[in-house]
Amino acid sequence: MKKITKYIITETIGPFLAGILFFTFIFVIQLLPELIRLIFNNGAPLFMSLETFVYMLPFNVAITIPMSILMASIIGYGRLSSDNEIIVMRALGFPHMRIYMPIIILGFITFIFSLFFNNVIMAESNYRYRALISYMVNIKPSIAVGKLEFADIPDMGLAIGSKYADDTSISNVVIYDRSETKRIITAKYGIWKNNEANSQVVTLTLYDGVVQEMPNYGFVSNDYTVFNSMDINIVRKISTLTSHERGLREMPSWQIRKKINDSKSQANKSVDAQIKGMIDNAYINIDTNTIDIISFSNKYIETNSAELNSIRKKAIDESVPYFYYVEFHKFISIPAACLFMVLIGAPLGIVGKRSGKGFGFGISVIVVVIYYILITAAELIAGGRKVPPMFAMWFPNIVLAMMGGFFMIRSFFSRGK
Repeated sequence: MKKITKYIITETIGPFLAGILFFTFIFVIQLLPELIRLIFNNGAPLFMSLETFVYMLPFNVAITIPMSILMASIIGYGRLSSDNEIIVMRALGFPHMRIYMPIIILGFITFIFSLFFNNVIMAESNYRYRALISYMVNIKPSIAVGKLEFADIPDMGLAIGSKYADDTSISNVVIYDRSETKRIITAKYGIWKNNEANSQVVTLTLYDGVVQEMPNYGFVSNDYTVFNSMDINIVRKISTLTSHERGLREMPSWQIRKKINDSKSQANKSVDAQIKGMIDNAYINIDTNTIDIISFSNKYIETNSAELNSIRKKAIDESVPYFYYVEFHKFISIPAACLFMVLIGAPLGIVGKRSGKGFGFGISVIVVVIYYILITAAELIAGGRKVPPMFAMWFPNIVLAMMGGFFMIRSFFSRGK
């Protein structure tokens, strides 16, 4: 039995590793234009740009792991079935679950690895990527400005967009100044001055433009000022790679859980103080000679338990931002997809035994596309706060589990031909 398990796992390991390399390569190809733009157009330092490229890879690997285990299970069991090895196993009396157990074990191992990878390696690389990009922008602000997109300049309250941008000039410029002045600046073109790594102040000189004030948030004033040229000075602020506060996608799930628990604990303390104040106010208005404060407190809490519990529940619910739960469950639900992908892949591999590896690849792509459409939809639904975050982020896995259960049960009643 151990030899059969080892044999089947060996058959699927190769396609799994090949799938990781292939799908990661597909994602990497899409990242290369951005890397080239940073280096050649925006003048980003070569080695720093390559380092940011490396930090982008773990995020893509995390996505490819569920894809790869699905493709491996389809191709591996498809190969065993095409060589009639599945039929031989059934003829020898192997139960269906015994045949599927090796890929389930591999799926569980992949789940554990993916859980570690996402929570440790990917979280750390996300943090280092953002910190390094921020550091590069601080030493050379033109790096942040891309074509047809807005880019934030740290610590300046500026968002700069343009039709064309490189490390010397930009054209069709739009600047949203979120500082105390709150204004929108548009210009025909601009020139970067002192745009070097050792410059203390980088100057963006704009030409042929208009300044419109925004006295109220979101409303542009009818008053405007036309200018021939204008200088915007960007003070260079050097920061280290460890000086940035971690975002939720840059910390493991247990740290997110700790933030959730800390927020709830703080809310509990706040409610305790609020209830104590309510009790003290009520105690002042009675004859304090007839009852002591401790007895009165116990009676007050017992009498008003429903109201006090409602106050506590509302305070705790409001103390934790909704997206904390979304990110926490996402860190676990995506690795867990590996467990359900194998339930779909193995039966499909047996069914498509005559279709070759192309069938396995095609089906895996279709299932993965469906899964990531569901993930995207779940995040959008979770953002609307109309469903519990746990249900929203686990819904794609529920769909996978239902599909896997259907294919598994169907294979149990098949004749194995």
